[in-house]
Amino acid sequence: MKKIDFMTQNEARRAIYIDFEGFMKKPPSLLGILIEDRLEQVVLDERLRLASDAKGLRTLTLSTIVDELLMRSRKEDRYIVAFTQHEKRVVQAYAEFDLGDRYRDAHKIAKWWKKLIRPTESIEGYGLKDFLKFIGYPRQDYLGIQQSTSRLRYVIEMVSKKGDYKKLTSGAKAKWTKLLQHNKIDCTGMCALTLRAAKEMETAG
Repeated sequence: MKKIDFMTQNEARRAIYIDFEGFMKKPPSLLGILIEDRLEQVVLDERLRLASDAKGLRTLTLSTIVDELLMRSRKEDRYIVAFTQHEKRVVQAYAEFDLGDRYRDAHKIAKWWKKLIRPTESIEGYGLKDFLKFIGYPRQDYLGIQQSTSRLRYVIEMVSKKGDYKKLTSGAKAKWTKLLQHNKIDCTGMCALTLRAAKEMETAG
């Protein structure tokens, strides 16, 4: 039986891992990119430029950064990996790029690995946080669950209201920091999960 979106350990290690943060049915506001342990976070929403500058992040259009990633993916023969088909659909809808066969779905890989290698072990669910808990990947409790959208909305509102990042309250700044940390954990955790799955599936043959 064909292994869905299977990657070798080397392919998983060299892959470009991406994760968006944003609002439902709207272009994404933030993109986390992990390549060989190097994380970059790119702000895609002009309303966050002041917050972006405060953290030394690039602010780009979605089309610009996707074009960058696709060029690197092809030139260096790296897959672009995200959890589920969401990122692929977002790129298609808002940047009009088709990631095609350069894209790999970490969710499909993780589900197949669980079914093939760990069929008798219990797991609470099949979301990223469930798989990270399953492999013992640390995720700080203070980051909360499903708070990214509310944090993002609050930071956008406060930056717009104050007009200066330095004038934001410590609470607003903390929400921005936690949003970035949450995005980082999703990228690094997805990489760790995919590597684990690739290693065990490759070993199993």
